Amino acid sequence: MILTTSQYKKLSHGFTLLELLVALSIFSVLSVMAYGGLQTVISSKKSAQISAERIAEIQLVNMRVSDDLRQAVARKIRDEYGDFSPAMQLSQSGDEIMAWTRLGYRNPARLQRSNVQRVAYKLEQQKLIRMTWPVLDRAQDTLAMETEVLSNVESIEWRFLNDKKEWVSAWPEEGDKAHYNPLPRAVELVLELEDWGKIRRLILLASEI
Repeated sequence: MILTTSQYKKLSHGFTLLELLVALSIFSVLSVMAYGGLQTVISSKKSAQISAERIAEIQLVNMRVSDDLRQAVARKIRDEYGDFSPAMQLSQSGDEIMAWTRLGYRNPARLQRSNVQRVAYKLEQQKLIRMTWPVLDRAQDTLAMETEVLSNVESIEWRFLNDKKEWVSAWPEEGDKAHYNPLPRAVELVLELEDWGKIRRLILLASEI
């Protein structure tokens, strides 16, 4: 087949420089828009993942504190100085430490020891620390094992429901009634977090369930 000059020019006609520049400009704009959208999706996914991990961390702490409190038992201990400490005690001196005695001390190695354990929670440098001791009645060289369970905690508050169904901010209560009521009916924990604000948890002790 023999092409004429006009037919050959039509078949061999390409893009002009202006058309190429316009096409490149459109492609660049679309690429920037697509990249921006992709970055937004990635950032949203990352933010959602961080929030989910934080929620899971808070829920785990609430479950751990609730489990510790629901197994609280009216068993006094001797501290490292040989003095008796109440079964449950909120210390207001120095670092605020909430301590109590609980059942359910796991013993997978089947050691010859009690299944009762002393636990405590304290706030230190915006970190909630869980403390445990290997024995109930401690010696001067008995060291506590400390585990960080939650970070970015601004404040912590404990309240206790006594037998009169009154909320009090100290435990044991003052006076002789502390001897007859070693444990409250319920405990309220309020955590104030930097990112989530105040989180309130009400735990009913096992003796009241």
